Amino acid sequence: MKNLENIEKHLRKAKTWNMVLLVLGLISLIITLFGLPETLNPTKKTYDALGSYGAQMYEYLNSPMAKAIAIIGLLISIGLLVCYFMANKKLKEGKAPSKIPYYAKLAWTVISLIIGFIAVPSGEYMGVDMSRFTQISSIVSSIIISIPVILVIVHLFKAEPEE
Repeated sequence: MKNLENIEKHLRKAKTWNMVLLVLGLISLIITLFGLPETLNPTKKTYDALGSYGAQMYEYLNSPMAKAIAIIGLLISIGLLVCYFMANKKLKEGKAPSKIPYYAKLAWTVISLIIGFIAVPSGEYMGVDMSRFTQISSIVSSIIISIPVILVIVHLFKAEPEE
């Protein structure tokens, strides 16, 4: 009986963290959708104020690769949200969902960081290494956003019955 209570406890915790992912994902999706027009058609005047670094950033953001990455990221976000909703339904029924969407979220986070490190131009603005600043802020925000994903995975593993 203790084991069954333990499983239910971990499924409830997984459900809580899955709800956190749903809320964060919905907020992120709304922000992304509002910013999509600027992402697909960046305003040159905005980047002119940053001097040569702004010109490099404008060229990068206006490239087909940057636009493709933005659209792929949007589609992945929508797909993950659908998976989180389906997982929430299973968790409400007291069943463990697949861990694949959570692993996919972690994988996409790592892939986007790598793409950012490789593709985003480096440069300075007012003596500050903007690429270093961007990389550090990307890593920190990715770690913070990955915490709920990791907690869902941990609780799903703990909810597996012992054999």
